[in-house]
Amino acid sequence: MGAKGVKKTGGRSKGAKNKRTIELENRLKEAGFDPVSILVDMAVDPETDAGLRAKICLDAMQYLYPKRRAIDSNVNLDASVETWENKLCALNGKADGQA
Repeated sequence: MGAKGVKKTGGRSKGAKNKRTIELENRLKEAGFDPVSILVDMAVDPETDAGLRAKICLDAMQYLYPKRRAIDSNVNLDASVETWENKLCALNGKADGQA
């Protein structure tokens, strides 16, 4: 791996396919084989088992939508709750809860 901030020199450009990938794509194209269209046909066919249709859709979703990530929450449970009424009383110079 190169250092951060240093421009890449030489080698294959980012995103370029290697020889094996290009060869596989060419062979599939020559054979007329398109796995995506086959999966789409299966997913929309009402005679396909519902479980298999769901599996096809779930597998395809990971390439179409970002995965949801859990959100870490940092909650202080010992903090006191201050209501707007208490704040108003404090501004008016009165004791808590005395309106």
